[in-house]
Amino acid sequence: MITAELSKKILSVGPEYVPPKGGIAQIVYNYSHDVFPDKEFKYISNSCQGNLINKVLKLIVSLIKYIIALTFKRHIKIVHIHTASKFSFKRSSWFVCFAKLFNKKIILHVHGGGFKDYYASHADFVRHTLAKCDLVLVLTDAWADWFRTKVGVDHLKVMPNIIPEPAECENVIKDKKFHLLFLGLINDQKGIFDIIKSIDANRERLRGHFKFHVAGNGQIERLKNDILVNHLEDLVKYEGWVDSQGKHKLLSSCDALILPSYIEGLPLSILEAMSYRKPVISTPVGGIPSMIEDGVNGFLVEPGDGSTFIERVLFLIEHSDECKSMGNVSFNKITKHFPNSVAAALADVYEGIMI
Repeated sequence: MITAELSKKILSVGPEYVPPKGGIAQIVYNYSHDVFPDKEFKYISNSCQGNLINKVLKLIVSLIKYIIALTFKRHIKIVHIHTASKFSFKRSSWFVCFAKLFNKKIILHVHGGGFKDYYASHADFVRHTLAKCDLVLVLTDAWADWFRTKVGVDHLKVMPNIIPEPAECENVIKDKKFHLLFLGLINDQKGIFDIIKSIDANRERLRGHFKFHVAGNGQIERLKNDILVNHLEDLVKYEGWVDSQGKHKLLSSCDALILPSYIEGLPLSILEAMSYRKPVISTPVGGIPSMIEDGVNGFLVEPGDGSTFIERVLFLIEHSDECKSMGNVSFNKITKHFPNSVAAALADVYEGIMI
């Protein structure tokens, strides 16, 4: 854990994180609980849920709080800004500008898988904003290579996403079926509807020894309708949006995680599943190949290839020992993402930037 003395010098900025909804919010939540000492995590949220008016008001209020903090809290030396792309990056650029004006050290922590597309249409703005920062944090070595070669950013470091070490939990599902889990936003970009179609096409091969659990928000009614219209109630179950306790139970009870996304950064759900010793079936996009090795601790399948996804699921169903072995490899690869390791790496970053 970062020392209280060092924590006093850090002001963090990003989305609302209580309760944690979304990947960045979960990362910030984990920082507040597992990296910074109690009551020493200084944070200003610059976005909220709701309509456009609420979001604009939230931004204005947060900028006022931010300016006041930078003006009167002289002990603050570093501003750590968590951002994604699109509107998140535009919001963050204001906070970068004011931190620069007040001569603070600026760390911009880039999350989100859509950043390459955003950069393609906003290259000058992105480069101009990043040039004002003292350090850019990215999620994987692959992202670091991209920022160096495509954006021309050299002042960067890789900071693994943080996940808590899972507590022991008894498997609450004991029906001897193979339970596959999806955690995330329910939409086309996440590939969830490709899997539903493939389950429908392979229902006879799956029926009786398979159950697909879907947890998250997004296009919920569309998902429920697909399940109902295609009579998949015995194969697919919508679990709703789950809190940390519900997610813990699902991860403890499932046999594998699937994330068939078209675009990603480094999804938190994959890291969490690995910490629970689960194999992962996903796509070779963003930073996912840095964590999932095809045939080693899961499988990598091209986005949209629903039939191959199902074939990989069937392989795990038929090879339970190999499924368990892959899960153990996942756990061994994930330890650098546990709080103690991330806290030490983050402390080095903070102390190094103040030299």
